Amino acid sequence: MGLLDKIKPQTPQPKPSDLAFDDEGNLVVRWNDGRESKFAPRWLRARCPCAECVEEWSGRRVVGEGQIKGDVRPQGMNEVGRYAVQIQWSDGHSTGIYSWDYLLKLREEQA
Repeated sequence: MGLLDKIKPQTPQPKPSDLAFDDEGNLVVRWNDGRESKFAPRWLRARCPCAECVEEWSGRRVVGEGQIKGDVRPQGMNEVGRYAVQIQWSDGHSTGIYSWDYLLKLREEQA
């Protein structure tokens, strides 16, 4: 038996089949596994993974919900390749890239 015979095939991770903002500014993600996630604007903005919000070397979060105004709203989004979305926020922040894997992690955090 060779090394490749011992490696178990990985189950493909769910991917978004649709992304949209609802009337309250929630990011609604419909996944190809049939599930749907809804991320509140302030909650999602406070979990931005960019280097301005999370120290690159330590991984320590420096921007959290306490620093985010309650009225923050998304103003737009762009797909980044075939793996992520970048959101433009009403507070002027737009450097965060939310990968599909990161959104899946956030989906589980909400469950």
